[in-house]
Amino acid sequence: MNARERFLEVCSFGNPDRIPLAVGGVRPATRRRWISEGLPEDVDVQDYLGYRHCSIGDVCITSSPGEGFLWKPDPKAINLGPIPPFEYRILREDERYRVWIDSLGIVQRGFQEDWKDGWSGFATRVFMEFPVKNMKDFEEMKKRYNVNDPLRYPKNWDQMVKKYKRRDYPLSMTIRGPFWWTRDMVGLNKILTGIYREPEFISEIMDFCAEFHVGVLHRALDDIEVDYVIINEDMGYKKGPMIGPEAVKKFMGNAYKEITKFFKDHGVKAIIIDSDGNVEPLIPVWLELGINGISPCEVAAGMDVVKLGRKYPRLIMMGGIDKRKLAGDKEALREEVMYRVPPLVERKGYFPRVDHAVPPDVPLENFKYFISLLKEICGWAD
Repeated sequence: MNARERFLEVCSFGNPDRIPLAVGGVRPATRRRWISEGLPEDVDVQDYLGYRHCSIGDVCITSSPGEGFLWKPDPKAINLGPIPPFEYRILREDERYRVWIDSLGIVQRGFQEDWKDGWSGFATRVFMEFPVKNMKDFEEMKKRYNVNDPLRYPKNWDQMVKKYKRRDYPLSMTIRGPFWWTRDMVGLNKILTGIYREPEFISEIMDFCAEFHVGVLHRALDDIEVDYVIINEDMGYKKGPMIGPEAVKKFMGNAYKEITKFFKDHGVKAIIIDSDGNVEPLIPVWLELGINGISPCEVAAGMDVVKLGRKYPRLIMMGGIDKRKLAGDKEALREEVMYRVPPLVERKGYFPRVDHAVPPDVPLENFKYFISLLKEICGWAD
């Protein structure tokens, strides 16, 4: 099997020859530690530890704002951000704090420590002001999300299509979901109060999320087959979701239905919500609305992929391995991996990875051992 066939076989709960790992690279702070422990500065960790060929190996063809304060569109991908973006600039700073406005127009404050040696990959921030405060602001914001802007697609898109049609690897898209999208515009507080005080306003922003993404991506999905889509949401706390199931149905249901129908009509096999925190109460709603996968399944928030796999037998899952265990001793790490991965490989529909980005308290030697365990269990042993 090639990488694409293997990926699709897992998504269909079939019998791949080997299980692809959903383990990618690492964030800057973690990489800096590993360089001090022997990782060559000019070598990617996937190559150094020999697991690039074991990974999903996908290519993402969209450039969608995630961490907006550092986001710059990828010129080789479809631009799903604001055009033009807001001008990124530092508004003020002192020895401890930095206040800046990001490319999405959000004013935020963070610790200088997070940028001491270049961005760490992790940042604790206070969101101070959001660009959309009322309908007038929203109408102005919509001008930056013109689906027909010629800058949305790379200039060599036709050549890229020819290449993608010959591929033997999965092709993916990442988009902001209606919750994340609306939060970037109005902020979390206004979402949570707005569903009671300004329900039509909140609904209109969430519906526009679907309208925009379907409008922009129609050309791409008419041209090529995409294998899976990640919908970024991040709508969970440690104890539960930020918005309840009934509110999701009421305010986000139409957007999710439009998005998932569009992707499924174009042959997309896996539509996966990516959210930290405990989002288990939302899984039945997501399944009902056409979403068939979740990631990264944060263990500290109570997301146990073994139990979830039993409860939702056709739910595709990525992640669920406790990142905190990678920082301890190898015995505890092995115990964690053996509890999660073998039963899920047997259950099918699972891609192994940790439950978030690998933090810098994880030694390189532990991560190497972690990769060796996954390779052994998933059929990649040398």
